Amino acid sequence: YLENNLLSGTIPSELGLLTQLQDLFLFGNVLTGSIPTELGLLNNFQKLYLQENMLTGTMPDQVCALRDVQGSGDLVVDCGEVQCGSECCTQCCLDGGACYWT
Repeated sequence: YLENNLLSGTIPSELGLLTQLQDLFLFGNVLTGSIPTELGLLNNFQKLYLQENMLTGTMPDQVCALRDVQGSGDLVVDCGEVQCGSECCTQCCLDGGACYWT
């Protein structure tokens, strides 16, 4: 749980090496850049909360594939900045923190 800690910079791709990690809460920081494809290696993923940052780009297919494998799991991002379809992300958040189910 690393939320609301004013973490800055990019999400380290090395987080993908933590293959037993189930929950990764990075929301409420000032993270920038794109979401690393290596997060798709988190085979035990249950919850990935990335909203309320300054991330950009498209959710990597490798990360979306985790939801197909797991059949569940929460994947939450900011709507306007990260492209993530309803088949991938479970919630989409707007500026100000309001989130809705996709």
